Amino acid sequence: MKTLKIILGIAVVAIIASCNMDDELEQSNLSSEIAGIYKGALTSSISQIANPATSEITSINNYTIQVHCYNEDIDTTFSVELYPDGQMMRVCSTDDDFKNEYGHSMSANHHMMGNNGNWTSWSQHMSNEHNVNDKHYGYFDMNANTFDYTIIMNGSNGAYEQRFMGSKQ
Repeated sequence: MKTLKIILGIAVVAIIASCNMDDELEQSNLSSEIAGIYKGALTSSISQIANPATSEITSINNYTIQVHCYNEDIDTTFSVELYPDGQMMRVCSTDDDFKNEYGHSMSANHHMMGNNGNWTSWSQHMSNEHNVNDKHYGYFDMNANTFDYTIIMNGSNGAYEQRFMGSKQ
């Protein structure tokens, strides 16, 4: 009987010691999943000509990335936040860019309100932060390892689009 109590005591201590005592679930690092160099092309909405281009994706934090997209004609850098959506990782503007695009700021802790300790999903983000007609400009296809993003450019004849489509190297 004494041996049984000792064994049970050791088992209880082992179980307690193996538990995460801070009650926080560890969240995945979304940005590390897609960081890297993507080679592809930029296609202008004016000329419809595709020119070789590169997008370098770097991590700012677990859910925000910096995109440096360039070729011989364009060199632009911007930040976006990541939202899981099945096999896609959808992106949305950050901070002032978000406010300029949609006319309001995002709610406080907008990225921490996911279900079951996970990041905010795309559908949660759309429901909580956007109107029905709000436009979004890109995504990462996690299965195909591709990046598709439309950049709005301002030229002498007004705004036009440059669409980047590329594959992770």
